[in-house]
Amino acid sequence: MAAVALGSVLHDAGKLCVPEAILSKPAPLTEDEWRIVRTHPVAGEKLLERYVDSHEVLSIVRFHHERWDGRGYPEGRAQAEIPLAARVVGTADAYEAMIEPRPYRLRRTKDQALLELTAHSGSQFDPDCALALSELIREDSDEPASRARAANE
Repeated sequence: MAAVALGSVLHDAGKLCVPEAILSKPAPLTEDEWRIVRTHPVAGEKLLERYVDSHEVLSIVRFHHERWDGRGYPEGRAQAEIPLAARVVGTADAYEAMIEPRPYRLRRTKDQALLELTAHSGSQFDPDCALALSELIREDSDEPASRARAANE
């Protein structure tokens, strides 16, 4: 669990090696720019391997952009070939990317992002990770209402 926590903080360290002009570009990236962005998982692993003494954390950094269907990067791993911790962090990272505004698009609502998780479960996302994250988000969203109901009873 500690590895997932640390990996979730460090997973995008390789973006330090991506030019800021690409990261903050207010328009869709070109294929050449995408090629550069796709280097960040391996760059992050190489950057951190001197300082992080955890294979699990380094594998999160390297593999968090792999996809359940094998169409991710950097290696095109699929399903169980992708370390579970990287699948967990990758799913959470994608959700966070959906609900945060980007220079090139508006943020999605939680409901829209949950629909995306469901729509891409089994292709982009490990179905178990997508389901678990969706349930946590829904529980968290319901929690204030549950407390208010309990207080009124």
